Amino acid sequence: MLSGQQLAAEELMDADNAKANSEHVIVKPTTLAFCPPLWTKLLDKAKARIWLYIATEEPFLRLKTAVDGQCSEEIIELVVKYQEDQSELEAGFYPQYKRSMAWMLFNDMQTFQSKIKKVAVQIVPIKYNLSAPQSATIEHEWLDAVKQKATALLEGAKFLRGECDSLGKASNFAHPALQNICLGVYYSNSVKSLHHSDANHHVPLKVHSVLLTYKWHGFSKAESLNVGELEDSYQRLLALMDTVALDMYHGPKLSAMLEDWAQMGI
Repeated sequence: MLSGQQLAAEELMDADNAKANSEHVIVKPTTLAFCPPLWTKLLDKAKARIWLYIATEEPFLRLKTAVDGQCSEEIIELVVKYQEDQSELEAGFYPQYKRSMAWMLFNDMQTFQSKIKKVAVQIVPIKYNLSAPQSATIEHEWLDAVKQKATALLEGAKFLRGECDSLGKASNFAHPALQNICLGVYYSNSVKSLHHSDANHHVPLKVHSVLLTYKWHGFSKAESLNVGELEDSYQRLLALMDTVALDMYHGPKLSAMLEDWAQMGI
């Protein structure tokens, strides 16, 4: 049995070994920890810009084109702006690590996509009441009931509709679930750059993908959905939003609602 002094000595050795190991950790240039303070600030801005881009322009950025495409462009534009503003940046990092920085943005974009999905998974079953009636007493009945609810919501994009207005007309893209997800993701303190009424296009797609898992399984299940099918769904949702936006009655109503959501989040 070890004495108290021996135990104390071993604890000190463990602490020294842990410190030595931490000193030998190699920080990759594709991580923010690799960058000095001024570059870190620039990359934080670049992250916000790429988030806004995928939220309002293109949610399906692919690795083979994104790293050398949009991700690199965001960095280049910010570096040029810094130079024009005569803002300082630490030497020795650009353009040597430009591509590593672009990789960092791409990885962060994936994290942002996951955040939207995580919030959607939490809100969708509550706001759409994806639960079985009391008459469902066995698991099979319970799952079938939830599947039927999800299927009905997906038909004709009913999941997008809120309550009818005072004139009895439909409220498109106004379901409380969409509002809650938008406020939870785009208007949080950590993503102030997304306080923008156009940053809501991506949310219906995430809700759609979550509802699909309920339609197929009766519960939320983490699985990879077919990207091609998601792109088709996204294009249909965009076309629907464009139709609503061009309508003389529903267009101004939709714009006012999205502006209200943005104001609520500020």
